[in-house]
Amino acid sequence: MGALLAIADRIPRRVMGMLLGLVAAASFTLLHTSVRYASRELHVFEITFFRYFFALFFMLPSLIGTRFQVLRTRRLHLHLIRCVMLMISMLGLFSALSMSPIAMVTALSFVSPVFASVVAILFLRERSTLSRWLAVGGGIVGMLLIVRPGIIPLSLGPILAICGAVAWAVSIIVIKLMSTTESSTTQVTYMSVIVTPLTFMLAVWVWKWPSLQLLPVLIFMAFIATVGQFAYTKSFMYAEATALMPLDFTRLMWASLIGFLVFDEIPDIWSWIGGTVIFLSAAYITFHESSSRTTGKSAAPSKA
Repeated sequence: MGALLAIADRIPRRVMGMLLGLVAAASFTLLHTSVRYASRELHVFEITFFRYFFALFFMLPSLIGTRFQVLRTRRLHLHLIRCVMLMISMLGLFSALSMSPIAMVTALSFVSPVFASVVAILFLRERSTLSRWLAVGGGIVGMLLIVRPGIIPLSLGPILAICGAVAWAVSIIVIKLMSTTESSTTQVTYMSVIVTPLTFMLAVWVWKWPSLQLLPVLIFMAFIATVGQFAYTKSFMYAEATALMPLDFTRLMWASLIGFLVFDEIPDIWSWIGGTVIFLSAAYITFHESSSRTTGKSAAPSKA
């Protein structure tokens, strides 16, 4: 363990951040794969509950080690809002994964930063610029390329994926509001502490005990989701968003490969085209806002 820490200390911070970004992208893809597999046996309400229930066990050492100090916060209301939106997001995403190809759902998930930009303009009164709205327009075009309403029948899966992306966009804004006072560990811990009982209240209505064969999949699902969450939040401590954003696109490549190998899904070319358009729109917002902050550090905050 000491040797690994010594090696990690020699890695440049920016490279470490990018490595963590790649770990997060791979972890989230494995999470989606686990959800898709588990949906063959269990309802999405139960899958979402087990994802957070087992995650609590992985966090217990941290909770006990800090004597639950990690839960100290003055912004409980923001944690509650974030967790409710996160639960809605996960229910939409997991439901979409149970009925649509993994690559399609992954491609649609890229639209969250685009929606987050709209939420920031409407509710945080951040500056509305032409570049932002052009990026939003690009994200909408990308969604239409994937869904193609009027050309192919509009199914429930993509609709739920988009609804999940909207809820996740609101969650992103709340995370931004909490980032100055709440540590990543506190946010991730509250996520499981609050979402677990909320999803249990939904799961009891469709309860079915998982088989022994499925139990390791559910435990792995919670583990890999926890790894992904910590890697994702920690990556921003080591590298800037402009370096991390392009790495998120690897999720589409992993999703296409796993979908083909595990579920015999051949990715639709329109999922790739639309996903690329959405991703480029989200990346443009990230790069543009990053450059704006760099050039205007001494200026007033970019609010209307």
